[in-house]
Amino acid sequence: MDPNGARVANSDSPLYWSTLSSFENCPQYILWSKGWDTIDLGYGMGKKKPKPVKDSKEHAVMGIVIAAVSEELYNSELYKHPAGLQERLLALTEQKFKYEIEHNYIDWRTAPPKADLLKICKDGVVGFLKTMKHNRFLAPYSKAEVDLLGWVDKWKPVGGRPDLILRQEDGTGVTILDGKNSKEKGKYTDPDQLRWYALLYYLAYGVMPERLGFLYYRYPAGKETVNDKGEIITETGVDWVSCTREDIKGLAHRAVEAKKAMRKEKFAANPTPKGCQFCDYQTVCPERIAQKAANSRNRKPKEDILATGTAVEGAPSGFMDLDFK
Repeated sequence: MDPNGARVANSDSPLYWSTLSSFENCPQYILWSKGWDTIDLGYGMGKKKPKPVKDSKEHAVMGIVIAAVSEELYNSELYKHPAGLQERLLALTEQKFKYEIEHNYIDWRTAPPKADLLKICKDGVVGFLKTMKHNRFLAPYSKAEVDLLGWVDKWKPVGGRPDLILRQEDGTGVTILDGKNSKEKGKYTDPDQLRWYALLYYLAYGVMPERLGFLYYRYPAGKETVNDKGEIITETGVDWVSCTREDIKGLAHRAVEAKKAMRKEKFAANPTPKGCQFCDYQTVCPERIAQKAANSRNRKPKEDILATGTAVEGAPSGFMDLDFK
């Protein structure tokens, strides 16, 4: 812990999905945003680097509010009293929204009005009830925000908190769900996030989840939308993600390799236009600044780009022969 009580990242810290994915994208971002106990960035040993600009949290707040109401719905078993449930959840939504608005920085010069943000939250909660009913998302074990912790080997703990776990009494038929408040389905989601939860569940209980899915609060069950082919479809509220034992072995391998690199203090910057798009530090990152300058100098005229096209970069995936049953 640092003097203010914040947890300092170190070799023994559990590895979470957000840390793994961010580290693979740019190791320096993890060093700067979380700190490392053996490195002084100029603000004290182990302390993270302050963000150069305070970012507005309106998008995060909406997701937090909907998730908090869903958590109350399941963990307090509010669904066992269906009379007036929607009205009670909407009142709870207003309460949670007020708290998050007061405890998070929001730049009201650029953010939508409070009434619009609250409406999105309420619509998300009502929509989730429709999705829950349509897909029968209830089981003898129905818990939200469950802490999962496991070990990919004797030295490397991994962890996570799925939004929702549904499990039958015999321990089979496990469903793991993660909620998203994205405007567009799939734009900022990575199926490996759900597969990571499958890995954690397997390490904790020795059982492979039967289903993994993303809940889209803005696309609830019953809503009609138009797909890429121009066809009108009726949403189910959830997009299912496939997962095999080979998938979770691959994730275990990635976790081992990432943790090895962290322990060796390999936190080099890896600037890319896409990876740096939402980075809090890109305005003070020497590598990103240099890359942008080089790109500007080397940029082809528009007509040349149209004539030659652009290259698409790819990345290989790894596999590890771990002792999974």
